Amino acid sequence: MEQKSKTKVAIIGAGNVGASVAFAMALQQSANEIVLIDANNEKAIGEALDINHGLCFLGQMAVYAGDYSDISSCDVIIITAGIGRKPGETRI
Repeated sequence: MEQKSKTKVAIIGAGNVGASVAFAMALQQSANEIVLIDANNEKAIGEALDINHGLCFLGQMAVYAGDYSDISSCDVIIITAGIGRKPGETRI
């Protein structure tokens, strides 16, 4: 049986949804490389570091914060970014 090659995935938006998607993909080892991109680069760096701290128990894969230049070689791009809510607004 031929094994499929793994891919490079970009996740645009490192909020709760984007970080959860990256975490789930890391758990399933569904990509060789995951790049998190966010307007708040420090948030993307923090989420990538959190996931990387658990990778030693999962296997080898690259998870890092990047920018839009990193998506040129991606096989999949996931967009989870959205407009921020104003004070008093709910997600509904």
